[in-house]
Amino acid sequence: MRVPPYNRDPGWQRFFTGVVIGAIIGWLIFMLMYGITLEKNLSDLKKYQDEVKSYKDRIHILTEDNDKLKEEKDQLKIEDFKISIINHEKYMLNSFSRSSIVARITDDLNHLVSKDIASIKDNKELLIKVIENKSYSLDDKKYYFEVDFLYVDTTIEIDLLIVKME
Repeated sequence: MRVPPYNRDPGWQRFFTGVVIGAIIGWLIFMLMYGITLEKNLSDLKKYQDEVKSYKDRIHILTEDNDKLKEEKDQLKIEDFKISIINHEKYMLNSFSRSSIVARITDDLNHLVSKDIASIKDNKELLIKVIENKSYSLDDKKYYFEVDFLYVDTTIEIDLLIVKME
């Protein structure tokens, strides 16, 4: 048996040349598509790595801030008062009377400004007794209050009920 001489037949030569050129063109197209896909994936990977790095930096900053806040939590100070009288309609107090009574109560509590919140929280029963045991005069009438709600933070919030009026 012998191999037929394909090198002399121009039809076979064109076929083999077409196969080789087709393989080379296919390989070039494959490499082009693979390169484009690889470049896109690498750019996505770089973008995601940058995002992860920024998130790690942000987490680091936030944990540092959280640690600082935990340290400063014990050092928070009283800054302001928010006092409201709940049952003012029953005693027919107008807004001027309410604001004047609230101003007097605020004057009594002003010594608490810039005190530690922790010390105020420990002594809030004393704060309640200071308000409840004192009468506040307005227009020849004395008003006695009961603390309905007390919230201690940088702003002390107090809701008062008028217990009696003399």
